[in-house]
Amino acid sequence: MIGQWDPSATTTSNQPETKTLLLLAQHSAEPTKVDDETLQRAILWIKSPATQWEKAFVDISDDALLQLSFFYVRAEMKLSGFEAGASSPAIYVFRYLKSQGRKPSKDIVKALKAETDNRFIPHGDVLS
Repeated sequence: MIGQWDPSATTTSNQPETKTLLLLAQHSAEPTKVDDETLQRAILWIKSPATQWEKAFVDISDDALLQLSFFYVRAEMKLSGFEAGASSPAIYVFRYLKSQGRKPSKDIVKALKAETDNRFIPHGDVLS
């Protein structure tokens, strides 16, 4: 007998998961060293709305969040599929930290901008 596909049994989540985001943050210096399955999930999450990202950010330290933003900026420059423009998760990190009263320093902003040609980093589209 042929089995039936059960969509609820699918393990891939469309919502960013804290555990995986921490793993990505650990690989911020070299995004190419992340395994393919995790990279595919990270690409899928780019389309997630800011509210879903913010839920995942709650349990992550500021340092790890900043490393996560560097991961996504570097991945956008080095890996196919990470092109995000104004929807970059790095922007969601900065907006989240600012909303919590923990705005990153100007040196961090400058360092992040130096890593990318995405004109929306780190604050997003000013017209939206």
